[in-house]
Amino acid sequence: MQESGNNYQPSPYTLSIRSKPDGFSFCYSGARGSILKELKIPTIFDFQERFEDFVQSRGWAEKENMEVTLIDFSNHFMILPENNTNEEHIKTFFNFQFQHSEASQIFTVPMCDGNQLFCWEMPSSRDKYFERLFPHLTTYSSAYLLANWTIQQADTIQQPVMVAHLYGNAMHIFAANTQKLLFANTFKIKDLQEIPYYLLRCLDQLSLDPLQTRCTFCCESVSEQDILDLFTPYIKHLEMATFTHQTDKPLEIIEKNKTIHANR
Repeated sequence: MQESGNNYQPSPYTLSIRSKPDGFSFCYSGARGSILKELKIPTIFDFQERFEDFVQSRGWAEKENMEVTLIDFSNHFMILPENNTNEEHIKTFFNFQFQHSEASQIFTVPMCDGNQLFCWEMPSSRDKYFERLFPHLTTYSSAYLLANWTIQQADTIQQPVMVAHLYGNAMHIFAANTQKLLFANTFKIKDLQEIPYYLLRCLDQLSLDPLQTRCTFCCESVSEQDILDLFTPYIKHLEMATFTHQTDKPLEIIEKNKTIHANR
């Protein structure tokens, strides 16, 4: 979401915020260049007070001349045909698919293939909290960015691509071939052995050859070495990536020699 007045001009000051399993990552760009900051939040009960204190102390809250991007994680998302824009229908789909303990805000945005609509939800209280702090706010789902990235990568390298994002006790999996997005879903992970079970089963059900499919892992809650140990016997094209603050390039591939060296 983004609000702008008639006289509003793009600002040289930008702030990108990304939720992480243990808090938030910040990338601020201003007249003196860019800075990266991390905020650890021990429990969900500490979120609002610690987050607000952090951004207030740096002069980032309620700043009129700053554009803010929020990349938030959500397990509640779905992909619909692009022409399915009826808000009541979408709300009904979400109410049927997910159990709600509180009111939620549903976001919709077209996907890069022009054929599908990506929908996700955020608790209304969380949405209003961020909007209060940041007048010029644009909100993205991390899953939306990864789904688009998967489509674009498959088209670029002309090879099937599968992406797994490990975040807390959840794993998001996206798969695409050179024509379209094939799969997007969330899996709840209880232990390490469930990760290869779900991912290899997805490859099998989609008829994707593990020797021909490029598999990219973004590990925010599992060590890269664990993933290498689990998947090297099964997957030929295996690579690690880190999540960035760039909405058009959400993943940055880690060079193989750096990954191997770091995990020796």
